[in-house]
Amino acid sequence: MNPSASTPSPLPAMPGPLPFSERRITLRHFFLLSAIGLLLLAVVVPNSLPVPTAAMLGLTALLALPGFRMGLGFKKLLALYVCTAMVTVIYTAVGYLSDAPPVAAAQMMVIYILSPLLWMIVAAGLMRAPGPERLVDWFSLLAVLACASVGLYFYLYFHYGAAAVSFFFKGEANINLQGGYAGAIMHVYGSLIFLAGGFFSSPELIRSRLLRLFVLAALFVCAVTSGRSALILSIPVGWVLGRLLAPRTLGFQRSLRTPLTRLVKVGLPMVVGIVAVAFLLETYTSIRLSVIYDNFVDKISSGGGSSRVGMAGSLYQGILDNGGIGAGHGKGVSFVSSAEYPWRYELVWLATIYRVGLLGALVYALPFLVYIMRILRLAGARKLPPHHKFLFSAFMAAFIASNTNPYIEAFAFQWMYTIPLVALFVEYPSALERTPA
Repeated sequence: MNPSASTPSPLPAMPGPLPFSERRITLRHFFLLSAIGLLLLAVVVPNSLPVPTAAMLGLTALLALPGFRMGLGFKKLLALYVCTAMVTVIYTAVGYLSDAPPVAAAQMMVIYILSPLLWMIVAAGLMRAPGPERLVDWFSLLAVLACASVGLYFYLYFHYGAAAVSFFFKGEANINLQGGYAGAIMHVYGSLIFLAGGFFSSPELIRSRLLRLFVLAALFVCAVTSGRSALILSIPVGWVLGRLLAPRTLGFQRSLRTPLTRLVKVGLPMVVGIVAVAFLLETYTSIRLSVIYDNFVDKISSGGGSSRVGMAGSLYQGILDNGGIGAGHGKGVSFVSSAEYPWRYELVWLATIYRVGLLGALVYALPFLVYIMRILRLAGARKLPPHHKFLFSAFMAAFIASNTNPYIEAFAFQWMYTIPLVALFVEYPSALERTPA
């Protein structure tokens, strides 16, 4: 027997890293750069630069197409999207035939058909690169930048006046810090609703403890100084969903299964941090949390304030007048919320029923209802991945906010409603069966 015959041949040497000069820039790199630019515009400064944001959305979707794969999950989501698009086309025609402004028809086609499709393609690309787990890391950095933009807004307003913050808000900028109350007008608060809901649900996904503490504290400060009930509400919504879903999440530590252990190891540090931030606000600023809390409770109990109550009454009457069949896109009611766009309303859910009827509104809601049911099935089977716990909690905070804020009808904010859905349908095309990597 030849001993050399049984001697294993040496393994080939592992190739070393390519020199920087020999590395090739691929379409994937261009997509990642474009996606970063798009998310910076849409998350940190939404609506501040609408034309560049729209251009980046189109460019990023275009760069996502070469690696796009029409998997089973995306096909199912696309089928639901096609149903919503059919409702949009039908009721846009109904509105146009009922003398709705032509500009309304054009807006409906862009906001309800084109923009969601582009965001779906972008979201599918983000699932390939950087991937859903890494995307959460991106959101943590975007949260820092978004909170920093709020601080910059306050600084510029108080030192240089309203003209200095015109970049952040197109309109009459204003900050109210009177009588212990704090409130401001900024588009980025819409992004912070999503981010606060997600990170107060899943703070453990921020691996750096220092960054985790900073993000949670910054989100809390931005919420209580915003004067926006939806943003303040996103914190308890995210926290409650996180606590409910944590025991049913993959990788959940058995040592944290008892409520007391979870409270000590997870809830207590968060509560201590929030109390410390609240103490600093009370001590070193004129802000009084009791005043903010009372104002928050008043807004919630009154249905969003007197303006929204009047709007709701007119929309209810409009729904009764058309019998729940739908008046058509571009048609408004007696209450005018915007002189420039009289068919737009902040109460999106009611306005949708008025425009497209009960059946059309159900079709619009179907993708979200299917998404929620799939998340609950994964949670029931204890197979919910941590990043989907984050995305679901963030989505729910944004979805609740859409009742009184028209974020879902603004293309710059539609990432909040498409990325979670696409992530789940792409990764879990058959409910509980995960797509192999």
